Amino acid sequence: MDSLWAKTSGLPQFEPLNKELRTDVLIIGGGMAGVLCAYYLAGAGVDYALVEADRLCGGITKNTTAKITSQHGLIYDKLIKSFGLETARLYLRANQEALGRFRELCRNIDCDFEEKDAFVYSLTDRRKIEREIAALERLGFPAVFEERLPRTPRQMREAGC
Repeated sequence: MDSLWAKTSGLPQFEPLNKELRTDVLIIGGGMAGVLCAYYLAGAGVDYALVEADRLCGGITKNTTAKITSQHGLIYDKLIKSFGLETARLYLRANQEALGRFRELCRNIDCDFEEKDAFVYSLTDRRKIEREIAALERLGFPAVFEERLPRTPRQMREAGC
């Protein structure tokens, strides 16, 4: 099954690079992160080259849901245990700053950017969620344990609310 992104993006294709290339910054990978780096470098007037082994936005980005988040699964408890509180805090801050940059960038692009709450879950162990919330609290980031997902507006209407 093809993703909506793959069906509708209409991205250009390029011939393979077959000569020597000199640049100040080399970006390896033409997914969302690589393209965003190129965007900011171009805006700063930096000499850069973006190279991609296959096709722009053809790897992980091709099948993305375009979700931009600081909560990449149950990660912060693991980061604190493996690397310490300060490293986990830096990781969270870097992700929050990246989210802020996407938010800023999307103000000027007609791209249907929306902000939604992030939810993570465990089917087998409630304690994993409790540990993640405790880790986020230690990092000073607000997190709430929910027993159930909030109702969507459609569910509210259907329930007569």
